[in-house]
Amino acid sequence: MSRPPSQTTPQFYRVSERDLTEIELHSVDSINDLHRTHPEHSHKGTRPPRPAYTPSPNGNLSTCDITAVNQRGHPVSSKWQSRLQDMLTPSSSRAYAMGCAIITLLLLTVLLIFYFLVQQGGALRMLTEAVREKEAAATELSLLIQELQALRHNLTAARAGT
Repeated sequence: MSRPPSQTTPQFYRVSERDLTEIELHSVDSINDLHRTHPEHSHKGTRPPRPAYTPSPNGNLSTCDITAVNQRGHPVSSKWQSRLQDMLTPSSSRAYAMGCAIITLLLLTVLLIFYFLVQQGGALRMLTEAVREKEAAATELSLLIQELQALRHNLTAARAGT
């Protein structure tokens, strides 16, 4: 089953730095015009209009894969463009989800470690108390054995004397 030819997949094209600047200037000019014509909606003071700009030759956005090139021949792109492109790619959303999952697992692991440390601390206290009780019982037993030996000695001496 193949796809009918009428359905096409969307294609994304890179827009040059010059065209992005042109779009930005046009947007700012439109906002400034809106503020000048409707001052009741303006929250800031009015600004003078931006200097005129040169539109692209055909008046349309560039739809082909053209990048701006600096004097050395390397493509020019700003950090926000590359970050935006990275955020919009499916792999970055998967990486973000994977990063969140890893951080969640790390936090759960740390929480589990602290839980077991608290449990071990309680068990350690109980064992320490049991060792103290055993030492006290051993000391008491030692005293009883000494007393019993003294009594046996006295009993042997009393039998020998009668």
